Amino acid sequence: MVNASSHEERSRERLGVNQSIDVYDNTRDIYLGRLVNIHSNGLMLIGDQPFEEDCLYRLDLHLSESVNNRNSIQLGVDCLWVRNADDNGKHWAGFTIIDASPQALEDIESLSSL
Repeated sequence: MVNASSHEERSRERLGVNQSIDVYDNTRDIYLGRLVNIHSNGLMLIGDQPFEEDCLYRLDLHLSESVNNRNSIQLGVDCLWVRNADDNGKHWAGFTIIDASPQALEDIESLSSL
C-alpha cells in the first residue's frame, strides 16, 4: 500500500501517455502489460501478469509511435508496489527507474511532453 511518505517522496507528477505502449520483460521475453504513466523517475503499468514487489525488472517499452526516431525504450526498474485491479484479472504495479541511458531519459521526457 502506498503510504503518505511514499506519496511525499514522489517529486514529479506522473504524466499519462498519448499512445499505446506495450511493456515486455527483457530477461524472460514475455508481455507484461501496458504503460499507464511515466516520468524520468518512475512508471506505472497494468497487466495480466502478476508482479513482485522488491523485484528488479529489465523492461522494453514498445512504442506504437516513434519518439526521437526510436520505437522502444529500455529501462531497469525496481517494483515498489503491486495491486490487484478488482475482479478482472489485471494487476497494477508501480516502479522506480534505477537504470536508464541518457537516450532513454530523453525519450521519456519527449514521450511525456507529447
